[in-house]
Amino acid sequence: MVGPMAHLAAWTGWLAAISIVLSALVPWIHRLRAGKRGAPTSPAVRLHVTFGFVTSCLAFGHTLTIVPALGSEAATAGGMPALLPGGFAFFLLVAHAGIGLQLRNEKLRDRVQKRRAHMMTATSIVLMVTVHAVALLRAH
Repeated sequence: MVGPMAHLAAWTGWLAAISIVLSALVPWIHRLRAGKRGAPTSPAVRLHVTFGFVTSCLAFGHTLTIVPALGSEAATAGGMPALLPGGFAFFLLVAHAGIGLQLRNEKLRDRVQKRRAHMMTATSIVLMVTVHAVALLRAH
């Protein structure tokens, strides 16, 4: 990638990836320390939600910054193997946030099923972001 928008797109992508890691670590660390999942209103879950919101904003910002750079050599060199997983990760992130917001309801009836869906979308996001980043890095 060449040019300021291409560099901005790369930086926002890496910031979003770091935010994904930080967001994922919060419930894991809580579970290791407390020996159980956090309650929907616990400080750990609130922090996880905050990191999730930041991650969503960064992913949206990354999407907006990459649009002007789509014609760049790096974007076209990566082709569909790079762009498709990135786009899919973005849509998964929206679904993941929606499921997570449902989990904030303490009276949710199908909590176990929603937790599984939340974990599956999280795992899929990490997989798609990894494929996206590796395909772009290999295109250089």
